[in-house]
Amino acid sequence: MLIEELYDALIEAGASEAKAKAAARAIADYEKRFGGIERELASLRSEFRTELTEFRSEVGRNFAEVNRQFTEFRSDVETKFLELRSDMERKFLEFRSDMDKQFAGVDKQFAGVDRQFAESRAYVEKEFTDIRGTLKLHNWMMGTTIALLTAMFLKMFY
Repeated sequence: MLIEELYDALIEAGASEAKAKAAARAIADYEKRFGGIERELASLRSEFRTELTEFRSEVGRNFAEVNRQFTEFRSDVETKFLELRSDMERKFLEFRSDMDKQFAGVDKQFAGVDRQFAESRAYVEKEFTDIRGTLKLHNWMMGTTIALLTAMFLKMFY
């Protein structure tokens, strides 16, 4: 097999007939090789696509199985959680009832303390109100004194 266009071009370029034929045959052989490589690549692509499709299918089946197992596990966990929650709520209600009874007794004991605390608080608030008024008066008096002294110094030195 020989590529005539290449042969003609080489002859026209001044190559000998033997060399032109050899070069044209060599290029033709390369074309055959490239054609073989392309066929092999097409075959590999086809095989790869087939294997990739099978792999995807297998992965899909595996995910479906994992999803099924996860759903079963989740259902079991939810059932156990609901049982545990019910038990905990019952125990919490019992505990709360006991605590309410005990706190009721404590509330009775501290009723007198609350009254005394309220009286003490009222007294302290009254005292703080008186102190605040006194502090405001002292602040006003100190401000007036500072203003008077400042005025006197300014008058003396200016």
